[in-house]
Amino acid sequence: MLPLHTKVAAIDDVEDHLKKIVWGLGKAGFSALPFFFSDGALEGAPTKPIPGIRLVFSDIHIVPGGQNNDAVNASNIVKCLKAIVGEGPYALIFWSQFPGDLERIQPLVTQRAIEQGVAIPLVFAAINKKDVFDVTAAADTDDKFDANKLRDIILDKIKDYKTLAIAASWDNRVASAAAKTTNQLFKLAGSGEDRREIWTKLLAYLACESAGHTKAKQSVREALDSALLPLLEDQLALIDQEPEDTEETFSDVVKLLATRPQLPNAIKPEMLNSSYLIEEMAANSQSRVNDRGVVTKLGSWFVNSGEFVRAFGTNDTALIRREFTFKELTPDEQLKAKLHVVEVGPECDHVQGKVSTHIYLLALLVPAPLLLEKCVEKRKNGTILKYKNLSICDSGALSLTQKEEAHHLLISCKSIMALAPEALAIGEPQFRLRKDLLNEVQHQYTTHARRPGVMRF
Repeated sequence: MLPLHTKVAAIDDVEDHLKKIVWGLGKAGFSALPFFFSDGALEGAPTKPIPGIRLVFSDIHIVPGGQNNDAVNASNIVKCLKAIVGEGPYALIFWSQFPGDLERIQPLVTQRAIEQGVAIPLVFAAINKKDVFDVTAAADTDDKFDANKLRDIILDKIKDYKTLAIAASWDNRVASAAAKTTNQLFKLAGSGEDRREIWTKLLAYLACESAGHTKAKQSVREALDSALLPLLEDQLALIDQEPEDTEETFSDVVKLLATRPQLPNAIKPEMLNSSYLIEEMAANSQSRVNDRGVVTKLGSWFVNSGEFVRAFGTNDTALIRREFTFKELTPDEQLKAKLHVVEVGPECDHVQGKVSTHIYLLALLVPAPLLLEKCVEKRKNGTILKYKNLSICDSGALSLTQKEEAHHLLISCKSIMALAPEALAIGEPQFRLRKDLLNEVQHQYTTHARRPGVMRF
């Protein structure tokens, strides 16, 4: 079942009907956000999709003309979905005086969602307005509205889609854990008249202690995140379940756990690795070459320059052969395998803003087919993947946005380049290692040993 206060968006082109459904959804235990559709656009549309919207309520006919404008209605509905929900998962429930029109509108919405790059709803359903509202009554009249009936109808429509309830449960538990974290710290401010001042000073102190004074001034939001995350993680592990968060919610997953589940065919291992291990740089990313954990593709002007050779002792061809591959790459192959570096300077220096020298580990981004050809060792019982030196940390297969095939990031934990903080023009940042992978690299950098318990999909 969906937990109480699941986030819901409501869309209608009749203001009175919109007020009623939002009021009704609130009484039924949902957190409803109203969006009035007028003159071909949403009034007060969000600047970007709202995370955590798991239900969208919309009238089927949100332009004049009713059933004669199915194509226009479908296009407008998808326009609204793109603005509100983004990447889903969510259920799209039409509430209409003509619920039977769902059969015609669903394929049109699906087609246009695919064309617009909008996540297709996990669930399509329709509710008759007349079943829950007297559509002729005044907006403030509730004698013919039954909130419990509305909630029962909604839950009945989505009962076969328990994964939606799992997503909503996760969203709610994280939000609840974050709120408890805030409340726990707010209690420390006491109950006097100077409570607000004490609370503000406490936040500033925590930001400074968690990220260092320099970093906190540069980005107070990131500093506060760093301060509050340990408490959030602890609260999340202990938080009470909602009454609706029952075993029935997870029954579909429990059935699959009777035997060891396999990765769905539609999801490639490299896609999963990319989600867990790295974050690709957006076009407007503020991450820089010298930020900790950032992976930078070395520029052609830097490779084989005097500074490059002084750092690594040789040119790129010999360096790849020395550090990574058992076989030399041809010129064409070398165009596909690109040298990168990973910033792994001490975390304490970055936090305190006292970095005197940036430490970069050499890395090679190589297509998976080329890796299997150049980094193998033949044995009696077949071939195994093996690298030129034992310090190599292999990210596993990664699916990168601009690459057609899977790639591996091979990081040499013994080939190091050190540069002064101001010497940053060495290439273009590509992505950032997430915390767990960066910790693994740091561990291997200091010990040259694979960290126990590390998994790769």
